[in-house]
Amino acid sequence: MAEFMRALQAAQASQADYIAALPQWVQLWMNWMLIVLGIGSLVFSIFRVEARWLFLAFFTSIVATMALGMTIGWNGLWGGTHLIFWTPAVIYLWRRLPGINTNSIYGIWYLLALATMIVSLVFDAKDVVQYLMV
Repeated sequence: MAEFMRALQAAQASQADYIAALPQWVQLWMNWMLIVLGIGSLVFSIFRVEARWLFLAFFTSIVATMALGMTIGWNGLWGGTHLIFWTPAVIYLWRRLPGINTNSIYGIWYLLALATMIVSLVFDAKDVVQYLMV
């Protein structure tokens, strides 16, 4: 267990270095995603099933990203975990959209979360393709 914790700490430090080297707008975008997708889904998951599924996809992608970083390092494949876990969540949220009151606070968050995930998936697909093309 101690060996795993050392590897996890090393991966977290390496991840922090990787993020610090990214352009400022990407770091701001990552903070936006943490607020809207992470904190938002956690808050609304108390009341709504859609938020629970989104939180599960968000949390699972974080765990998978850390596992990926621990095994192959930090690179353009990072977005692959979003493609794997967020694509089904986006499809689910899109299908549930007609039943959402978009004039409510929940509905506004829902639209922001859905748009955030879609934009992120476009960036992630570009990053993964660029990494694989090298």
